[in-house]
Amino acid sequence: KELTDAEEHWTGMQAANIDKLDKQSAKEVQSFIEQQHQIQQIQAIVGKITDICWDKCVSKPGKELTDAEKNCIANCSERFLDTSMFVVNRIQQKTNPKKEK
Repeated sequence: KELTDAEEHWTGMQAANIDKLDKQSAKEVQSFIEQQHQIQQIQAIVGKITDICWDKCVSKPGKELTDAEKNCIANCSERFLDTSMFVVNRIQQKTNPKKEK
């Protein structure tokens, strides 16, 4: 993912300001930043799953989802996550062939 200008500016400011902190505070700030980045990535994945599964499963939105639509969304989400995990594991195996055995 490419950073926007604002994100690049913020990242540069963070790096400059972290250098001014004591080591423990710098570690805590860095950990917080990493956690926030992970949350952002998870939210992006959830959004992508929602878009894909909604488009696949809901043809005419109404007041409520039908049971078939609910089941379709649940199955679609599970398949998306299973596939994503498979791809991640496969990439890890390719980059770390020693752990494959």
